[in-house]
Amino acid sequence: MKTSITTQAATPTKATLAYRPTSYIKNVVALFLATVSLAACGKKEEGATPIVGRNGQAISAAAAGGITSLNGWVRVEASEQDSFQDALTGLIEAVLPPEYLGFVSGRATGGTGLFLGGKVELQTGILSATASNPQTNVRTDSKLLIAIYDEFTGRPDASGKNVEPIARYLSQASGYVQGNRAYLKFTDSLGSIEIDGTFDANTFAGTMTYDNIRRYDGQGQGAAGNLGWVEVPTCQFFRCR
Repeated sequence: MKTSITTQAATPTKATLAYRPTSYIKNVVALFLATVSLAACGKKEEGATPIVGRNGQAISAAAAGGITSLNGWVRVEASEQDSFQDALTGLIEAVLPPEYLGFVSGRATGGTGLFLGGKVELQTGILSATASNPQTNVRTDSKLLIAIYDEFTGRPDASGKNVEPIARYLSQASGYVQGNRAYLKFTDSLGSIEIDGTFDANTFAGTMTYDNIRRYDGQGQGAAGNLGWVEVPTCQFFRCR
């Protein structure tokens, strides 16, 4: 039976859409500098960590696919931090044991958080962020990159190499846009990630969920759950007019 890990997303309000973690959104995070710049923010433990086995292949593949920045983030209310951490644990268990994940802030503060970038295009036409769009499917080659920056990211491992964020690149998509609503489903060999939300000229915001089809150890089905409330600049995620 599939494990379900949930965390309730914040209710969309003007305050929610206006929220910007200043250490990340003041400057768009270039992917090739993301590990250095995000790891440098906040106060994290220093010294070697036993975490090994992470690499930057997903980020490199995403850059080759046209995703050049991590300019969105996922957040939850402070009271939902434990549920958020549990949801991330379920997410990474598709490829890594749970002990490979350190603390991750559900508010994208202190140098840790769940960040994302994307490249989404419509099958016909170009998205209008300021007017109502007819129902149009998204292109199947639309892409999503998510990157988890935890307390271990940027610290040296036992071999002396800096620990990379846990990243996942999904390069197949389905879904549609209608009016100012978008439903997106990104898939890879590990499962799927869905974003269901609305957009205006500034922000695409909604809920993000995941559904894994495997576990790292091959034992049982993968986990599924709700990651929280996602926000990303509309026309840096979609191709817009």
